[in-house]
Amino acid sequence: MCWLQKKKVISPEMITPVSTGKINLAELTSLLKNCVPASQVIMADQWKYLCHYDDIALFLAQDETNKMEYQSETLDCDDFAFRLKGQFSIPEWSGLALGICWTQNHALSCFVDEKWKLWFIEPQTDEILDKVEGVRIIIV
Repeated sequence: MCWLQKKKVISPEMITPVSTGKINLAELTSLLKNCVPASQVIMADQWKYLCHYDDIALFLAQDETNKMEYQSETLDCDDFAFRLKGQFSIPEWSGLALGICWTQNHALSCFVDEKWKLWFIEPQTDEILDKVEGVRIIIV
């Protein structure tokens, strides 16, 4: 059965995630520190649900954060990252292991999938990246 057929609809255009795996604060902190050793990790909750990669890709395809126009200082990379995190802060999605991260010069979004892999999202383009250099802070 296709993973999409297992989902229920939040609204006509939004589906709910199928992710059921959970990760606790200690596990997620350890995972993130192993993936990005030089980073500071901040986690808001004791538990998070692991993301299904296809759920995130589908959500990004429906979300319009990437269509906003970049404006230096008033709508720059951190604003895009916060906006995308806010878009995920709705019932059924807000408990996912999805957050924001910063390099020295750039802010992105990130998530941990059900295979315990860290992914990065460029919120200005919706590109999902498997590696980003120089991550300093991760907030999940």
